[in-house]
Amino acid sequence: MTTGNSALLRAVAAITLLVVSGSALAEMFAVNVRRIDKDLYKTDEGVYIQTRYCYEYAYGDDAVLKYDRYAYDNKLIFDSGETCDVEKVFR
Repeated sequence: MTTGNSALLRAVAAITLLVVSGSALAEMFAVNVRRIDKDLYKTDEGVYIQTRYCYEYAYGDDAVLKYDRYAYDNKLIFDSGETCDVEKVFR
């Protein structure tokens, strides 16, 4: 293996590690949500979850919120299996 190939291989490995570790930082929260408006859900704790194109009608349903403040792949995952993109979470 040449020096150039070895450096390239190390760079690819480092980038892969960064990508994998970045997605592992997202936290998972068990929540109980109800839909209060189009693309807007509220937890029992008074936290609002704004989604994008989410058509799940929840009336006190259990769900998992996968959330990291600076991530673009936040999700609200319902017990039914439906998954919705989360735009923001606020009080």
